[in-house]
Amino acid sequence: MVCYHDCMKKKTIKKYSTNGLVTKKDFNDGLTQTKKDIKDSERRLNKRMDRMLKYLDFRFKPLEEMSRDFFDFKSKIFDRLDWLIGRYQKFEDEYTVQAEQNKRILDKLDNHENRINTLEKSFKHN
Repeated sequence: MVCYHDCMKKKTIKKYSTNGLVTKKDFNDGLTQTKKDIKDSERRLNKRMDRMLKYLDFRFKPLEEMSRDFFDFKSKIFDRLDWLIGRYQKFEDEYTVQAEQNKRILDKLDNHENRINTLEKSFKHN
């Protein structure tokens, strides 16, 4: 008689006593064999799972390296951008100060121009 079990492995089942009844010894032998088969199947499954995990680690390792490199690159870019933003902020502050100084100077020039024009008019009339 042929039986297919968990991994489709052909296995012959021995004939039991001539009267077709299973004895306690036959039952214990069958139970022991079944336990061995389960352990073998578990060991094979564990080996397959280990191989699968190694394969997945192998496949995902480049992605992990790329991810780490990307985060390093991003960190460097942000550090440089922080420096550039700091420089830009300094430039903007200096520009604001210069604009205020130019406004004051232009106001003084307008004031001086008005005074000079007034003086020139008064000298012409005299």
